[in-house]
Amino acid sequence: MKPWNVRLQEVLNGQILTGEFFRKQYKLILIIVLGLFVYVWLGIRAQRENHHLTQLRKELQDAEYEKLTIHANLTDLTKQSEIARELQERGSAIKENTQPVIAIE
Repeated sequence: MKPWNVRLQEVLNGQILTGEFFRKQYKLILIIVLGLFVYVWLGIRAQRENHHLTQLRKELQDAEYEKLTIHANLTDLTKQSEIARELQERGSAIKENTQPVIAIE
C-alpha cells in the first residue's frame, strides 16, 4: 500500500496505521502528537495565569482607591478646624490655642 494511494475505508477501519509509512514513522508521529498536546496545555495554562494576573491587578487597583479614600477622610478629620469643631460639639473644656507658638532655642 502506497501512502498516497489510500482509500477512505482504510483510514476508517485503521488499516492505514499498519502501512509501511506509519510503521517506519510512528516515533516521529508520536513526538508530533505529544508536542501538540504540550502546546495546547501550555496555552491553556498561560491563559489561566493571564486571567489570574488580571484579577490581581483589579484587586490592587481597588485597594489603592480604598487607600486614597481612607487617606482623604483622615486628612479631613485631622484638620485643626475639624478637631476644634468636634471638641466643641462634645462639650470639651479644651480650647483652640489662639496665641502663636514660641520656639525655644
